[in-house]
Amino acid sequence: MSQKNSEIERLVLAVNPVVGHDLSKQTEAIESLEKYLSHTLGLPVQVGVRDSYEETLLGMEQGEIDAARLGQYAFALAQARFGARALVNAIDIAAPDDVAPAPYRSVIITRADSGITNLVELKGAEFGFVDRNSTTGYLVPTFLLEQAGLDPISDIQPHFLLSHQAVAEAVERGELLAGAVMQGEFLQYALKNPQPPLRVLATSPLLSRGPIAIRPGLPHQLEKKLLSALVQLHQANLPGATLLIPTTQRFTPANQREMTLKTVAELAGVSYGTVSRAINGRDRIAPATTARILRLVEELGYRPNANARSLHQARGDLVGLLLPTLNFPGLDNIINGLQETLGDAGMQLLICPVLQKEANLQQKNYFELLHNNRLEGLLLTQWGANSPEAQELSQSGRPTVLLEQELLTEGLKTAWNWLREQGHTTIGLVVGADSLLEPNITRHIFSQFAGPDFQFFTETNLTDADFSGQVPAAFLCTDDNAAFRLQQSLSSGTTVVGFGNSLIAQWAGIPSLSYDGEALGRAAGQRLLKILGINGQHSKSFLQFRVEENQVK
Repeated sequence: MSQKNSEIERLVLAVNPVVGHDLSKQTEAIESLEKYLSHTLGLPVQVGVRDSYEETLLGMEQGEIDAARLGQYAFALAQARFGARALVNAIDIAAPDDVAPAPYRSVIITRADSGITNLVELKGAEFGFVDRNSTTGYLVPTFLLEQAGLDPISDIQPHFLLSHQAVAEAVERGELLAGAVMQGEFLQYALKNPQPPLRVLATSPLLSRGPIAIRPGLPHQLEKKLLSALVQLHQANLPGATLLIPTTQRFTPANQREMTLKTVAELAGVSYGTVSRAINGRDRIAPATTARILRLVEELGYRPNANARSLHQARGDLVGLLLPTLNFPGLDNIINGLQETLGDAGMQLLICPVLQKEANLQQKNYFELLHNNRLEGLLLTQWGANSPEAQELSQSGRPTVLLEQELLTEGLKTAWNWLREQGHTTIGLVVGADSLLEPNITRHIFSQFAGPDFQFFTETNLTDADFSGQVPAAFLCTDDNAAFRLQQSLSSGTTVVGFGNSLIAQWAGIPSLSYDGEALGRAAGQRLLKILGINGQHSKSFLQFRVEENQVK
């Protein structure tokens, strides 16, 4: 057993506990690494793995583990709790087999056939994490979820599986709807499974790699020998080297430094300026973001330099709204709500129409404005979010939100439930020509609670031939104009429900889903402000949906 005093009989080295090592099948690798280190250090070395980061940290604190491969978050905790120090850091090199180094960051994955297209749809889902002290397997993914408007505590059902591989396998088997893993581990999984049924939903920014850390009190001469052995490890051609580091990396001596705002910002997934404003109690930061940063600051034991001047990160004030049409009923009210919420936070709204002529070029130009920081954030509809450019934009971590998110979830479900309460079992869903809702994603989300018991149409292909003699007893149209046109062409015994409860629905006596357009705009604006780390004056938006049973006037 290793000891805290200056004389130890053997050195205990723990490998990364969350990478999924099956040490029972790696006897040769362990023996080669132990032999190499024992020869270099001049005393016996034991290589092992604990079940979790928490057990590894506890072992280091109690002197049972002398050195350990840690993630960045686990190392920051070790620094704060018992004064652990970084001995070596990993850097990328050209691998002998020309395999490109895997970027170090977190990805959220789901099955390719899950039908999930964005993080918002994970609400209520069974979700896999690696370890509560894992950077890429927990800490950073929880920020990605928060940025999508989900509370990692209450909006998902978390499962901790203690290794990246276990998370990927559970998602593949369908036991979990989604999970978070390190990108490098996901790529390794993909190599072993040439056609893995998994795909990436979200990707974090690049992160700094964690070090091999040593406990306090390790004899200085032993520390120097271990440093030398690890720095030369990539040249030793050992099968056991991969227990500590992949072939695309090597170790280099770590620069010893205290915890800095930059480290806290990286772990929190926010900018340096956001951390500075949170610590100094400045406004324009969402309360949840401030609380998360301050919790990390306290947990990691950061103490700001009293002589350092707090830095202010310049921020623009322009937010874009990308629209496929300017004719959507009720759009004026939605924009009013957006402008009210953004204006309270000192932001301005720029309307970005993407019309039929040269639509792809127009949309690309608006995305470039966001990439180049001319726009601070972008509000999209699903019409634009389905494009490859938008998917790339989402995975880059740039601030975007979906304008019609509440319509696609609470709105559709409220209308469906009302129709079922009226006794209708055969229902047709019609996406109107003037609708803000995109047909494919609307059909997919509607099917999640309606199941197979509905027929789907777009207004342009809604003809008698589509019914094949089986006309649904009721139709849900995603805008009132489509509902009115459809009602004129159907028999009086068919129920038609619209969306928006506009004057035309009220005049024609068409039941219609009612909601406050301004509240919808405020809700979307608040989601974007939360991602931007800005606290507006309106902390809540009361958005309710109900079907108004209009009478013919």
